[in-house]
Amino acid sequence: MSLARSTTSTAGVLLAAAACAALPAALGAPASARAATGPAARGIDVRIATYNTCGHGCLPTTQECVDTIGRDCATKLEPWAGGRAAKVADDIARARAGVVVTQEIGNNPTPAQPGVDVESFRAPLTEAMKARGYAEAPADYAGTRHPQYGYPLKSGAGRFTYYDARRFSHVDASGRELPRDLLWLPDSTEIYGKTMTWNTLRDRRTGGRFVVVNMHLEFRKNGATDPNGWTKNWDEVRYADARRTAEHLTRDNPATRDLPVVFAGDMNSSSKAEGASAYDAFADTGHQDARELAPEPRRAGTEYASFNGGKIPLPMGDKIDYVFVKAGTTVRQWTLVPQTEAAAGTPWDLLRSDHNLVHTTVRVGVAR
Repeated sequence: MSLARSTTSTAGVLLAAAACAALPAALGAPASARAATGPAARGIDVRIATYNTCGHGCLPTTQECVDTIGRDCATKLEPWAGGRAAKVADDIARARAGVVVTQEIGNNPTPAQPGVDVESFRAPLTEAMKARGYAEAPADYAGTRHPQYGYPLKSGAGRFTYYDARRFSHVDASGRELPRDLLWLPDSTEIYGKTMTWNTLRDRRTGGRFVVVNMHLEFRKNGATDPNGWTKNWDEVRYADARRTAEHLTRDNPATRDLPVVFAGDMNSSSKAEGASAYDAFADTGHQDARELAPEPRRAGTEYASFNGGKIPLPMGDKIDYVFVKAGTTVRQWTLVPQTEAAAGTPWDLLRSDHNLVHTTVRVGVAR
């Protein structure tokens, strides 16, 4: 492990630790950003997006679905490397996202699926993102094994964070990597492991730093049985994993606890139930949904569900993709971007994912 990474990797194992940024104005050209001036206000406006791209979960054919994820895909979309990854990058660039957390960009090999290679999904997206002015924040998936039980990481793979390379960096001014890590989540019981990833980013203009956490919580409905044969209250699991993540990064980890932390990703539930939802876990740790903090006239796409399920027309309703920020944070806007407004058609022709992209512009009080 690089010394530039978190010095609390052991504590980072949660088993133990229980903008409007002016960004890509055109698809290939991130523009310069606004920043606060004055010694008392080193905040910056950052447009942060979350996008579950269904990279390895919405494959073209039944056989490819079975070979890759071990079952058929509910939604069939065009080949990832044949153009869909580039269209996903276009969505992100059109949204002018300064930072985007993505989910479902491939899996690591497992004993049951030895031929799966996260690189075959990551590489096309990273190439397309680089062409549009973005850089990939590091995520150490290859060879990663559970620190206690030793099994390989599967479902923790496939989450990659990208940032506007003209505005941000994951290294300091001298070129050393800023702290980052994986967080193992003990309550989400994917048979090959579940993690979150976090990266520290530096604003090139001010030198300020902040942390972005890329999350993808347990997907099972309450009472379902997982591959280990465990039947749990998965709503309580989502609460526990979200709370552990928030407490570790904002309280327990010395590499991050004094920095602003933004949590974004697919929380796999729209519930706000006390003790049984990610929403409540973040509320209990002093965080709020960015959508609720945005001025009502600056909220767009609120009628759409963030998970579209590959349905045309796109469904309306609940959100499962969130950005959570410290309570009281200034939020300039919140937008859900519908992938299509067509009343009829096929997912193959109209969609890039079974989720819609969500972005919000937050005022981050960065620290040096």
